[in-house]
Amino acid sequence: MARTDLNAVPVPRGGLDLTAALTPAIVDGHMFVHSERRMLRVKNTNAAARTVTVQIPATVDGQDIVDRPYVIPPTTGDVLIPAFRAVYRQANGKVYIDYDNPAGLSVAVLELPA
Repeated sequence: MARTDLNAVPVPRGGLDLTAALTPAIVDGHMFVHSERRMLRVKNTNAAARTVTVQIPATVDGQDIVDRPYVIPPTTGDVLIPAFRAVYRQANGKVYIDYDNPAGLSVAVLELPA
């Protein structure tokens, strides 16, 4: 398998029913087209905490920037990861998301209105 694209779910000005917006996490991770209006929602129904890592391809003075981990609490963890700045954009224009263990995780890319 390979990393899979996530489509952004537009958040209408009238609000969004969040229950319908989730996609199960997968072993090979996800990616989505970068936009500073997009954020990531991660829900964890597993009894163990999970870590979601957002890759950072940039360097500073030739040194790699450490990827950004987010810990998602167990059982009812529902975390909104804020918009991703340009430093998270891969050469192909996408943001890469990895999971330490996808069991019980589901995700959605939400796009705020302009």
